[in-house]
Amino acid sequence: MIWTGLDIATAVTEALAKRPSSQSIYFLCSTDTESLCHELIHTAELGVDPKHIFTVPNGEIAKNLHTAETIFQWLQGSGAMRNALLINVGGGALCDVGGFCAATYMRGITYWNIPTTLLAMVDASVGGKNGINLGHHKNYIGTFQQPERVFVSPHWLNTLPHTELLSGWAEVIKHGVLSGGKQFQQILKPIPAVTDHQTWSGILTWNIKVKSRIVEADFTEQGERKLLNLGHTIGHALESWSHDQQSPIAHGNAVAWGLVLETALACTCAEAPQETEALYQSLKQLVQSLYPPIKYGNMDIPSLMEYIRADKKNQDESLLFSLAFTPGNCKYNCEISAETVVQILQDHVDDGH
Repeated sequence: MIWTGLDIATAVTEALAKRPSSQSIYFLCSTDTESLCHELIHTAELGVDPKHIFTVPNGEIAKNLHTAETIFQWLQGSGAMRNALLINVGGGALCDVGGFCAATYMRGITYWNIPTTLLAMVDASVGGKNGINLGHHKNYIGTFQQPERVFVSPHWLNTLPHTELLSGWAEVIKHGVLSGGKQFQQILKPIPAVTDHQTWSGILTWNIKVKSRIVEADFTEQGERKLLNLGHTIGHALESWSHDQQSPIAHGNAVAWGLVLETALACTCAEAPQETEALYQSLKQLVQSLYPPIKYGNMDIPSLMEYIRADKKNQDESLLFSLAFTPGNCKYNCEISAETVVQILQDHVDDGH
């Protein structure tokens, strides 16, 4: 069940009232969302034992085996049994690692997601994909397990710095490309003010619907769900490479430029190349207007190709991409030669991304 609205404290209180009184409740948050978590617990008058609240580092640094082990140890040390409920309060990385730990602790306990960032609201908290990284390889260890409930409130967008809002907007752009029509036209407009809760409620609702429809049709990503990886093969490569350079870039920034470069790939195999070129130019102009460039050189392309070859969607030696050809016309399992990928990367070196 996915709830959207402004009075999240009341919604959580009412949902918890329906749970068995014997069920222990645990809250997982990050250093950035710790105060939000305590505020929610206080406002909802939940009376949670302080030992049942655990804080992990912010962002991707928390998505590793070490952090997962500390969460397992906290749950075990706090007496969490198989009937426990874990409530994740945080952004995309927090929802990823929290969902993974819930899905694997004692072979699975119930969990809820309360996303606090735009990225988590429209993507990470919905769909049941959970995971942690293996080194700099994104989401190599993970599970498929749906959260029992998700609570989405545009009110919490007020807490985000603009860079964090932009990171989530990249996933909105992706969903607009997937949908076409009115949704595609919306992503070409300026990002609404975070105080415009009515407009944001509409945006959050259609994004959740887009992802939920695809997930319901293909939960374990055997086919159609691969479409949600638009921009992510090259995007993840750019993100992982940036960590190697000791200069990490935001996930959304990487995905935004990944969408541009992968649409350039689509131009090489499009049935209607002029229409795909038009989409490429639209996305390139949009992304350039919103996101800082990702600067790599020709010498960096071999490293980028290593990450692209390691992408989970690939099969044997084949490089498989999910590509957009026109708004609303996207395909998965598009095989692209390594030579073509290298050429596109080379073509975009001088563009500064």
